[in-house]
Amino acid sequence: QISPINGTVSCNSSLRFGLYHQHSADALDLTKSPLEYFSAKYPNLGFETEKWRGWIGKYGITGAAQTNPMHMLSDGIKSRVVFAEIAVKNPNMLLLDEPTNHLDMECIDALATAIKAFPGGLVLVSHDFRLINQVADEVWVCQNKNVTKWQGGIEDYKKTLMKANAKKVAKMLAVGK
Repeated sequence: QISPINGTVSCNSSLRFGLYHQHSADALDLTKSPLEYFSAKYPNLGFETEKWRGWIGKYGITGAAQTNPMHMLSDGIKSRVVFAEIAVKNPNMLLLDEPTNHLDMECIDALATAIKAFPGGLVLVSHDFRLINQVADEVWVCQNKNVTKWQGGIEDYKKTLMKANAKKVAKMLAVGK
């Protein structure tokens, strides 16, 4: 979706991306229920209604949430619809940008479990230290137009941020006196 400023991008022909960003739910057809949406968008899978019920039920979309128009559903349920759709596409690489927005703690924990079980590659952009702590093998920091690998875990990074912020606040308070 983004063209490189310079250089080239080449991908293996077998690469299948699963993309989630904080506005992914905006692309859903909110006039349809989740069942109608999946049935209409993926007829080639040949799923009957009961199979779709089971599929989206695995993502916590149950009961009336399966049959109500999506404009009536909470942002959290709409996010679950997006995750269910990503799974339908069977990606081997996930790009998740702020996936915990609109999710409750239970759903965040379920997302962490799913990420850990995912056999493919993952790029996660998040401010949710709890999620990062559960899933990240490496932490990369983006700042000052650079991306660098953090030498330590997310808790070490969090402590470093807290110290830096404390220094900034102390400096601001000293200037204000």
